[in-house]
Amino acid sequence: MKKRAFTLLEMIFVVVISAILAIGSFKAFEALYIRSARAKAITDMTLRSQIILDQIGVLLYNRIPNSVIGYTPSGACEAITELTASRPILEWLGTMDDELLNREYDGFVDMGESNKTSDILSVPNISTNFSDVNLIFAGAFDEGAEETSKACGGAFGWHGNDSNLSYDISIDSANKEVTLTDDDDHQPDYIYEKFYLTKTAYAIARGADLTQSDVENNCNYDMTNLRDFNTTLFLFYNYQPFAGKTFCGDSGGNRDGNVSILAEDISSFEAIYVNDSIRINIDMNKTIRGSDSGVHIYKQKVIF
Repeated sequence: MKKRAFTLLEMIFVVVISAILAIGSFKAFEALYIRSARAKAITDMTLRSQIILDQIGVLLYNRIPNSVIGYTPSGACEAITELTASRPILEWLGTMDDELLNREYDGFVDMGESNKTSDILSVPNISTNFSDVNLIFAGAFDEGAEETSKACGGAFGWHGNDSNLSYDISIDSANKEVTLTDDDDHQPDYIYEKFYLTKTAYAIARGADLTQSDVENNCNYDMTNLRDFNTTLFLFYNYQPFAGKTFCGDSGGNRDGNVSILAEDISSFEAIYVNDSIRINIDMNKTIRGSDSGVHIYKQKVIF
């Protein structure tokens, strides 16, 4: 008995149906991939954004209160209490909190044993001869807004300005004495009981608000593995504005210090001062391959 073979039309019909099924399967698998990739990205970005904000929160919690400034790349500077508009670059002086927790000092002056005439402070609970640190009296912050009005122009040394509220010191831990060693025009009018010690400032800025060559050359940082310089959030540290230094990624000045990456995929970073608190806002965006729209995360942290 002679077997019947497929006709050309039947074969074409089978090929067409197979192609339609293949396309449908591909679209289904693509949709599953995009959905899975989107869910993974949301989870990852939610976790990363919270970690970033927590890191910034810890650093800002240990700040010299009114040393915080915000400014734009063009140089418009505002002190912390005047940050009513968002500023993309944030700077502040950090307290020596680790040393405080290790009880190397407690931040208090014995007013009865101190000598204002010779600018010698009696500090009973200091056990380390710290070097390259500055002293800032906490009492001034309880007296009003004098230091706030000077923050951008002469209180803490930001961007080449004077540091009239930040004092060079020498420490004699054996005799429990701290001597203010600044020039006469930088001596305090009053000595307060509580003080902060500081040895570094911090700056946070997005690549879009910096110049890549400044960060690469002055911070000696390799940008090869960065996905996008503009959407990278940087942390600058180990520089001393009270010694005439600014952060290494700044556009000018006596640049110094180090840099590390806080996060990538940051489309916006803002700091604003509301109701006696600093509010940090970040936006994160990530593109999903094959999708017309990416994933967007917005988060805010309030730091008191």
